[in-house]
Amino acid sequence: MNAPFRYVFAHRGGRAHGPDNTIETFRAALARGAVGLETDAWLTIDGHVVLDHDGVLRAARKRKQPIAQVRRDDLPAHIPTLDELYASCGSDYYLAIDVRLPEVATAVIDVSRSYDALDRLWLVGATPTLLHSWQHLDHSGHYAMSIRVVERRGDIISAAKQAGADALNMRWPWWTKRWVRRAHEAGLLAFAYDVQWHWARERCARLGLDAVFTDHVP
Repeated sequence: MNAPFRYVFAHRGGRAHGPDNTIETFRAALARGAVGLETDAWLTIDGHVVLDHDGVLRAARKRKQPIAQVRRDDLPAHIPTLDELYASCGSDYYLAIDVRLPEVATAVIDVSRSYDALDRLWLVGATPTLLHSWQHLDHSGHYAMSIRVVERRGDIISAAKQAGADALNMRWPWWTKRWVRRAHEAGLLAFAYDVQWHWARERCARLGLDAVFTDHVP
């Protein structure tokens, strides 16, 4: 599955094949041949790193509570901790974790280190400021900066480099051969997300992208 890319990440564990970010879906993705998983991390009020896309507890139809205000034991059973992911699936795969709060990165690194998995960990953030906040961390893994708004591309390669990123992650249609070349010349890997179709993966391969994020695990 990983050729011709350096990395292929199963987005939210491969959400085309099961519920987002559950141990069952992560296991299924690895069983289907995935060599990389993607997820989002949050920190509960009692200090557990949990894996959920939105980071909110939906207690009722119109009532939401940030996971940061909730104890681990009060979350639904299907929301796993990072410890549970490693305990259930091991660490012999690449793991890209989208982190939106600075304090979560430290907790993620501590858990990953305890499973000897730092060299296969990618921390992914959406702003140069967030990545800058990670530079003091004792982290032997990798950093990627994601771009959500195409209009921000103008100076984003230099911004990512200055922030300490190892890779620039953009939605796949925004990449061109020129952008891939510029990223590589700056010493950055070129990652693409939302790659959901065979022809999109083929285009990414032709452009020379280094990684793709997809819901599908062939």
